[in-house]
Parts: sequence; structure tokens; C-alpha cells
Amino acid sequence: MSENQESNDFDGDCRIQHHHDETAHIPFLRHPKTQASLDDLTEKEYDDGKCGNISSYKCTKNSFVSYVLSLIPIVNILRHYKFKEYLLKDAVSGLSAACLHFPQGMAFGILSSLAPKYGLYTSFYPVIMYVIFGTCPYVSFGTNAVIALFTANLVQSHVLPPNAGSSGSNTTNNSILSEVVNDDNFLEAKVALAAGSSLIVGVLLLILGLLRLGFISSYMSSPFVGSFTTTAAIHIITSQIPKALGVEIPLISGPGKLVISYIEIFKNINSANVGSIVTSIICIIILVFVKDFINEKFKLKLYMPIPIELILVICGTVVSYFGKLNSTFDIPIVGSIESGLSPPTLPTLKSEIIGDSIMVAIIVFVLTISMAKVCDTKNVINTDQELVAYGMANLGGAFFQCFPSCVAPPRTILLKTMETKTTLNGIFSAVIILLILLFLGEYFQYLPLPILSIMIIIAIKNLLLQFRQLPRLWRINKYDFIVWVATLVAGVFIDFPYALYCGVGLSIFIIVYQSQRAKVSLFGKLKNEDLYVEKCKRTTLPSNTKIFKMESSLFFATAESFREDLYKLAWDPRKMMKDPEEVTFQVASGKTPDSNDLQIKEEYDFIETKYVIIDCSAFNYVDSTGMAVLSLVVKEYRHAGIKVLLVRCTTYLLSLMTRSELLETVGQEHVFPDIVDAMTLIVSND
Repeated sequence: MSENQESNDFDGDCRIQHHHDETAHIPFLRHPKTQASLDDLTEKEYDDGKCGNISSYKCTKNSFVSYVLSLIPIVNILRHYKFKEYLLKDAVSGLSAACLHFPQGMAFGILSSLAPKYGLYTSFYPVIMYVIFGTCPYVSFGTNAVIALFTANLVQSHVLPPNAGSSGSNTTNNSILSEVVNDDNFLEAKVALAAGSSLIVGVLLLILGLLRLGFISSYMSSPFVGSFTTTAAIHIITSQIPKALGVEIPLISGPGKLVISYIEIFKNINSANVGSIVTSIICIIILVFVKDFINEKFKLKLYMPIPIELILVICGTVVSYFGKLNSTFDIPIVGSIESGLSPPTLPTLKSEIIGDSIMVAIIVFVLTISMAKVCDTKNVINTDQELVAYGMANLGGAFFQCFPSCVAPPRTILLKTMETKTTLNGIFSAVIILLILLFLGEYFQYLPLPILSIMIIIAIKNLLLQFRQLPRLWRINKYDFIVWVATLVAGVFIDFPYALYCGVGLSIFIIVYQSQRAKVSLFGKLKNEDLYVEKCKRTTLPSNTKIFKMESSLFFATAESFREDLYKLAWDPRKMMKDPEEVTFQVASGKTPDSNDLQIKEEYDFIETKYVIIDCSAFNYVDSTGMAVLSLVVKEYRHAGIKVLLVRCTTYLLSLMTRSELLETVGQEHVFPDIVDAMTLIVSND
């Protein structure tokens, strides 16, 4: 037969045929096969479980150099840098980001309970380190409101002021874990401890990056991240309200501190500073008008957003200096900002801060990776190298009096808007911060603190708008809704760290709970169709066959429920109390399955059921417990005279079967690529 004839015959066999009702019919053109015969035909080979020949891994000079260069992406960026195309974009976007780095650095330096200059240090050294080791051009590393708040909690919990034991202080610190220092060394002790936390964070993230564990970022659900950042926003706003109102409240820490803080604010509201309130109101009006109206409405016409934060800082400083706001209206100001860079110093390491630092490291990783993925949607983020960059940024900054650093959403979104090209934009930001540290910092000592507090509140106000996710989450997935609400409640009414504990713990619990409640069903064949779907009125199946499917992997958490559900829906071989001949005699005597005797009905089902087909298409993972239960099911049914056929086995399961005794237990002739093949065997045998 010629090729043309063969082609015509093939086309004729596969041609779509139409019935009188114009319904298309799709014919099958293949012979029934077992999985083994299909593997022979396709020359399929399964992994034998070995890790490969170790001799194939050779450490050559070129491979070592390539590995080292992969850890320093700046080298590759410089080699392929297109100056005419990239330089202007990087320069403008970097300078624009510096307009946020400067005011946010000072504000978050105060938020961390340290001083403005340490926020500027954290806006300089980690930025340089990320330029060298980072991969995402939109990530603006440096100060972050959430991390600054965590830093404040950490240092306030372990370094107590000289008056910590006075009656006016409302703290819940454990004196055994805390250190009381005098006035001269109080700030230095807090700075050294914050730097120690940065060191621990850096080491941990660097190790995770070198071990190539960046894939764990995919396990952070968006509802958890949204609720966690909303909780952080509430804590940040609460910490800034007293400064914005000019109200002094005692130091509060420990569970319930958010509620206690508001109680203290209302108790002392009569002592609010009118000058601070007026300043805060003016700043709110200006920031909201420029950021949410002008910059947003005319963002397509503006070459760059108006740097209103920088303008407000400059104007506020000038007005405060010439208007003598501090002496006349008692409005608190930033105070002295020392010029110069911090010399390298050793941070303070304490075993008591390891737990808090691990939590900070997790938050740094989650927030930064999330922002990077949101902004850089066109490229695949190298999460492993990003972990290395985050680790090096925190590790390097720890020796220059920096507290833990992280991405800042406002700066990152700005870089995305400015369409920066490479991480070199950070160089231009760092140069501006360097000039401020060396020459210009002292001119901003008269900046009113309420301005910085309002800037922090406005910068993170959009995080509060994430409450709008709740109606949608309730409609789509109520479990996500529960995680969102529970995380928020734990973080607000207990303490911020408990939001992380509750959110992660509840997410894990829901995963386990859902795996225990995997959907199970029997399948049947649609009438006049070769399509097998969940059993319903329009499906049919030989009375001697049951087709079962569980939509979950088969492992220790689901193995027992798999067995119980299978026996419940198909037939339970453990209930066979009599010999088949005796059951046959009872049924022949007139005791039919319509009888009210449940035992007789089960025995009748036993006589009818000869084949149990298990659809394994959802078994993406099978552990030793799952394999043992599957083997037990096969043996128990075989003891009852019922054959178990496995169909649609995943590659993982097939590979596991070839490496274990499971294939021998099931029988190679009882494993099929599809339900149709198994049913063909059943029909032919009958």
C-alpha cells in the first residue's frame, strides 16, 4: 500500500462523523494496552531512584568561575550594559528613589526607636550591597516600615532605659532577658543589638540562598501576605499616632499592647499638642492631594511623580527653622544629625534575639520576593540569588550600624513606574544619601517629627485598603477568608508576631484538613459515549465493576481515609463473613439485594463485584504509608476474589512501583494507561 493510500485510510478513519442530530462523533483508533505494553512501545524508562553517577559532576575551573560569577550578577550587568539605552533611565529612576530614601530613612530610623541617622545608614550600605548581588531592577532595598517596627519591638524588649523600673513605665519585659543601661549608653546598646539582629538575618538568608531554597517562596499564600501586611500597617499607624498628636504615652510591649496603646492615647488626649495636630492635618492634606490626585491622575503626562515627600521635608525644615516651631509651639523636632559615615563596628549578638531575628528574616524574604514578583512579571525571578542578595545586604550593613533592611513598596512601585533598566539605579540613590550623610544632614535637624509620622502613615495607607479583598475571598474561598481574618485578629488583639504564628499555623492546618477531606467518587460510562465521568443517572457500568477515584495524593495523611472511602463506596472485603458458596445459596433462595437485610445486600454485592478499578491520576505523591495501604487494598480484595486494576498512574507512581514490590503485588498485567483499556480487558474476560 502506498503512503498516499495509507494517509487516505488514516484520514478516513479519523474523520469526524455526524449523526442525524448533527452531533459530532470522535472515533478511537488504537488497540487496548496495558501500561507495560505501552511503555515497551514508547521505550519509556522510569527513574531507578539513584541520584545519578557522581562521577558526572566535575568541578572544573570554568564551572567554578561560572558559579562565582552567578553569585555576583553586577559583573554580568556591566558586561552587557547598554549605556545609551539604560543610563538615563537608571539615573532618573535612581534619583527619584533617593527622594523617598531620604525622608523614609529618617522616619523609619525614628520608628525603629533608634535615630534618623541610622535610618540613613540603612538607606545607604544595604543599597550598595543589593546593587552588587541583586537581580531585580525594581527592588529598592533599604529601610522598611514593617521591619523598623519589628526592630523597635526587639530592642525595646532586650534593652531597657534607666527608668525602666519606675512606676510610670508600663512594660511587660522580662528583666532576666533584658539589659538596663544608663543614659549615655542607651542608644548605643540599642543600635548594637539592632545590628546584631541584622547580622543574624543576613547569615540566615545567605545560607538559604546558597542552599538554593528559594522555592519556598511559592508556599506563601497571597491571603496570608495581604492580612499580615495589613496587620503591620495597623501597628505602624498606631505607633505614629502619638507623635502626630503630640501625645506622650508610656513604653508598652507584649500581648495586647495595641489595645493598651489606644487606651493610653485616649487617657492622655487632653495633653495633645495643638501645634503638632495642626502640622499633621496640613501634611495629610498636602500628601493626599499630590500623591492620590495629581500624581495618580496625571501619571501618564508626568515624566516622573512629584517627589512631594522630599519637598515637604525641605519646606517643613525651613518653616520650622525660621518660625521657631519647637520653641514657640513646642512641636518636637528631629534633633541633631551627625555628619559622616559610621565606622565598621562589631554588632552585639545575644541568643535571646535569634528567634525574633528568624522571624524578621522570614518577613524580609516574603515581602521582598512578593514585591519583586508583582513588579517584574515579564521575567522569572531568580529567588535563590535574591536570597543571597538579601543576605549580603543585611550581613554587610550589620557592621555599619544598620538595622535589618528590606524592600519598601512605595520605592519599588516608583522604580517600576520609572521603568528602570538595571540594579545600577541604586548607585544614584546611594550617591544622594552619601551627600546627605556627609554634608547636608545637619541642615534637617529642625524638621518637625509630626511631618515624618504623617509621611509614614500616608506611605502605608494603601495596605489598609486590602480589607477590600474580604468580600471577594468569602465568595471564592472561605478558607482563605478564615486565614485572612484570623491572622489579622491575632496580630491586632495579641501582638504582631502572633499574626505570623497564627497565619502560618492555620494555613498548614487547613492544608492537612483539606487533604483529609479529599473528594472521592465512583465513576461510570456515559451512555453511548466512551467517556468516564462521576457516577450519575446518565452513566452506566457493568454490575461487576466499580471505578473509584480520590482527588488527592496518597500519603500518610490520606492513606487510611483512602482505604475507608474505597471500601465504603465500592465494597468492603473485611465484611465477608461467609463463604461465597453459602452466599450464593442464600441469594438463590430468594434473598435479593432488595431485601432490608443489609448484610445480605453486602453479600450480594460481593457476588456481583469482580473488578475494582482505581483511578490514580491524582497520586502526584505517594509515600511509604500510601504504598503500604495500596498494597494492602490489593491483597484484601484478592483474598475476596476481586481483582484490583490501576489506571492513569502518574509518572511518580509508576517510577515508585518499578523500584518497589508494589508492581509485583498489583501485577504488571493489571496496570493500564486509561480506564478504556481496563474496561476492554473486563469485557473480553466476561
